[in-house]
Amino acid sequence: MFGKFDLLLPGRLIRELLLMVEVEHDPSISQSRLGTKIGLVPSMVNGYIRRMSEQGYLVKAGASHRRTTYHLTERGRVYCAELMKRYSIETVRLYKYAKQEIRRRVAGNFNSHRSLRIALYGAAETGELAYQVCLELGHQVVGVVDRDTSRQGQHMQGCRVSDPAELIGMQPEVVFITSMGHASEIAAQLEPLRESGVRIFSLDHCREA
Repeated sequence: MFGKFDLLLPGRLIRELLLMVEVEHDPSISQSRLGTKIGLVPSMVNGYIRRMSEQGYLVKAGASHRRTTYHLTERGRVYCAELMKRYSIETVRLYKYAKQEIRRRVAGNFNSHRSLRIALYGAAETGELAYQVCLELGHQVVGVVDRDTSRQGQHMQGCRVSDPAELIGMQPEVVFITSMGHASEIAAQLEPLRESGVRIFSLDHCREA
């Protein structure tokens, strides 16, 4: 269904891309720091650097270990650009698939209703997709909330992100939980709203929570 993704899964290609991006940004970065950045132990970073040097993508410079710097060759820059292009294409494909799936789930639950007043719980990337889908299906997004205080006060799709305590004042007919992995916990916190007649829909569970 999703097709093949080479650069959105852990593997050689995405690690090579990340390594080249980090080296281009900071040629003097240590192997230990590189490992932290791309999720590899230093010994594996050393192996990647060695192989990429042998392939002509990377060169090392410096008289000592402490002064070693890494630089992309012209061939390396071409290879990096190629991988970045493939990564971008795969990201767009995955975005489209995710939006289609959210649309299918929302339409399946609220297809018989139009212009529902929906509040979104979760201001991350999934929340942005859900926002677009709700509008496309003819519903009204009356607000966005998130319990992450660092997101509160920011804007998502032009809508200010609020504290969940403000949900009642939004007078939603539906609270759409887009926060992945915490749906059950959030739904439990929203029980008083459910008891007052507000429907609680969880994307995590593909149904009303």
